[in-house]
Amino acid sequence: MKKILNKSLIALVLIAVSLVSASCTNLSPEKTFDIAALNSNLLSRFGSKDINFKLDSEPQIYDESKKNMVASSYYDYFKFDIANLETQFNKIKEIDENDDNRELLKASKDLFSYAIAKQKEGYLPIAKMKDEKASPEEIQKAISDFDASTQNDIESKFTKLMNVAKAYAEKHNIDANFGV
Repeated sequence: MKKILNKSLIALVLIAVSLVSASCTNLSPEKTFDIAALNSNLLSRFGSKDINFKLDSEPQIYDESKKNMVASSYYDYFKFDIANLETQFNKIKEIDENDDNRELLKASKDLFSYAIAKQKEGYLPIAKMKDEKASPEEIQKAISDFDASTQNDIESKFTKLMNVAKAYAEKHNIDANFGV
């Protein structure tokens, strides 16, 4: 079951990334909103929820030559996920900034750049610990330490983006649900 859920999650991320892979210049407010705000959902489980989910899953990455998912180390699995976030972040950076979308893009870039940097600093060492068969207690301590050092900042950045995104959606009559 976890294998199926894992493959489904990866497939959804790949579909989302491919849908936004079109040129990002001169986008409609709706498309700008989709790329800069909606795709922040990729970060909604940031921290222990995300790490534990991945560590409980079978590690897999997409093999371009085989055109399917293949078994991998946890380290490569986490790197693969970070690479997908970096692809999304690049799409945000490609959007032409103007007075109308500047605040939305700034908040989105701030969230994604922070999350990617922290995942590289925190997720990858934890994945390596799992690959090297560290004790569950050591891994959980590293996860707790990671959360303690990042949760306030990530929540603040996420809240900032949601507040800006809500105002942007209202201004452009974009139908979006901000309830959790």
